[in-house]
Amino acid sequence: MTCGTVWDYRPVEQLLWSHADLWLTPLTGVDPRAFDGVWSDVLEQADVVLNTRMWERRSVGDVSGPLHGIVTMIGMARRSAAEGDLALAATALGYCETMALNL
Repeated sequence: MTCGTVWDYRPVEQLLWSHADLWLTPLTGVDPRAFDGVWSDVLEQADVVLNTRMWERRSVGDVSGPLHGIVTMIGMARRSAAEGDLALAATALGYCETMALNL
């Protein structure tokens, strides 16, 4: 995995939709259109889905790996969106995207 800085000048809303299209909806089944694009609700539902998957894996002894990291960052994104900070939510989702590559 390479390291560096990425500057993305797209509007935050566009970044969020990009994350949804590229990995969030395929991974969780959560479609932002079902929530009228209310990102705090979208991320809350994605958090529920991913936490459920993580607990299912814990029951068979798998407690680490990319899913655990994604759950942590989705939680941060969800809290940021609930506080109205969509830019910070998009940053957390950027980290999730990188981790999702390893699933």
